[in-house]
Amino acid sequence: MALGFTELEQEKWNTIKVLIVDDQLSSAQLVKSVLDKIAIKSIDIATCYQHAIQLCQTQRYDLILFDFHLNQNINGGELLSLLRQQNLIRSNCGIIFFSGDHSPEVISTTMGIEPDCFLTKPINIGTLKQRVISVYKVCLHREPIYQALDKQDHQQAIQLCRHLLREQGHNLHIETLLLELLIEIKQWQQAEQLLLLFKQHSQHHKLSLIEAKLATKKGYHLEAINRLKRLIKHVPLCVFAYDELASLYQQNNQVDKAQEVAMQVLTLTPTIPHRALTVAQLSADMNDIDNFLQAGKTLATHLPIIDKLWLVHFAEYTAIFEQIYTNQLSNQHNHRLHTAIKDIHHLAQLRLQGEKKQHLDAFANIALARLYHIDKKIQKSKRRLLKGLSPFFGVMLQAPSIVMIEALPMLISYGESRLIGEIYQVLMTRSELDEHSQHRLNELKEKQLIIENVRLLVSHLETAKANLIQDPKRAGALYQTILHDYPQCSEAMLGYCESLLNQKAYNHSDIQKSLKQLKTIELPQPLADWRKSLIAKLSSPQVI
Repeated sequence: MALGFTELEQEKWNTIKVLIVDDQLSSAQLVKSVLDKIAIKSIDIATCYQHAIQLCQTQRYDLILFDFHLNQNINGGELLSLLRQQNLIRSNCGIIFFSGDHSPEVISTTMGIEPDCFLTKPINIGTLKQRVISVYKVCLHREPIYQALDKQDHQQAIQLCRHLLREQGHNLHIETLLLELLIEIKQWQQAEQLLLLFKQHSQHHKLSLIEAKLATKKGYHLEAINRLKRLIKHVPLCVFAYDELASLYQQNNQVDKAQEVAMQVLTLTPTIPHRALTVAQLSADMNDIDNFLQAGKTLATHLPIIDKLWLVHFAEYTAIFEQIYTNQLSNQHNHRLHTAIKDIHHLAQLRLQGEKKQHLDAFANIALARLYHIDKKIQKSKRRLLKGLSPFFGVMLQAPSIVMIEALPMLISYGESRLIGEIYQVLMTRSELDEHSQHRLNELKEKQLIIENVRLLVSHLETAKANLIQDPKRAGALYQTILHDYPQCSEAMLGYCESLLNQKAYNHSDIQKSLKQLKTIELPQPLADWRKSLIAKLSSPQVI
């Protein structure tokens, strides 16, 4: 058969679908011309990540070739991670990376992605042909295993791995997959026996990493630490070894060593958000402000701005920021942190445009509102909070979940019932929340007393408003009661002013004082119209 295929392989080759992702069209066309020569009929090209996502939403590719460096602050690894997260590519899709950049960052990041093949530019035509064919064959062989994994049938996947190894002999990818599956179902003895067998014909670092993981799972932490240290010494760009070692140190309460290792791997792969967040958390645990802030700057300048999770990563960092902020004992330190978080947000804003910039602006204001709330600077907190939410007044469906959820606790504290209700309705329509948002929401749901108090607040506000015309004195008393419990409740402030005006006997300065707090604050409709109406009434000749 042509290209050395069996009849079945040739039949499948005739229907193979390939995607080339490269921001340089000329480079992508060169790769396409090579694939044309080996009879690949269905080839698409994407020169930006948005187009690649659109194509993957409509096509199920068998093979994708990524240039590592793409435009718009995105690299191929980040795009691949997104496609996998959103289930836009087959689990068995063949992955080939190519790049002319041989820096440690590219090599270590690519090792972390674990593609089927990595080619250096300029691409050798003969090598490209050979690798495409070999990757395709590998994908065909492992396809039943991945189908079993997609169904969460680990036992079937293990049997298929064993069968393939018996049939074809040494295959590092299948061997490591088999070992990982055995460790996952706690078959330690089987994993140990197979590991010894596999290491007889390969000393690959992946097997050494699994050896350390196995020691960890069995509780031999010191042995695992020593194995990982040796592995890093021999393969200094094996990023997973750093992750494992940092985690082990942390489990053993050696936070300083965990931080040191975590910072090393972050330096190697600054575009991987979870590593910046790990450094941030470890630094916060040590009250190491300098390294904590450096992790934030790395996050801001290297964070992949590609899907909704980029804002969630900022929220996760801010949650750690609040932890370290509340631990400070001096105003000087807190002032420094205030300035630093603004700088971090500014660094990120320099990389954003359009809707994403608006979303970060909103989140930044809410993050500052939370800090002012911690400092008990309630007026500043409320002003920042409503400023952050103001772009979404009346169109809350357009707000990112994380923005709404980060705002909710303060809205509840300040008694902003209209916004609470609007946000709650929107969140209930969201089919899926990110893990951080779901955690925040669960924390609120567990506080039944708070939920009951909000319901009571809404009921009291409705009762007070219903009495504004017929019994303004009673309405005023109800609003005063509400303001006793929720001094920042905008609706109660406005209602109290209205009740005073309707009583025809009031102290002019009382109304001025109440309205003064609301004049410089963004309010949703119809509260903004109500405020405007009260200001007009107050300045009319009849009232004066």
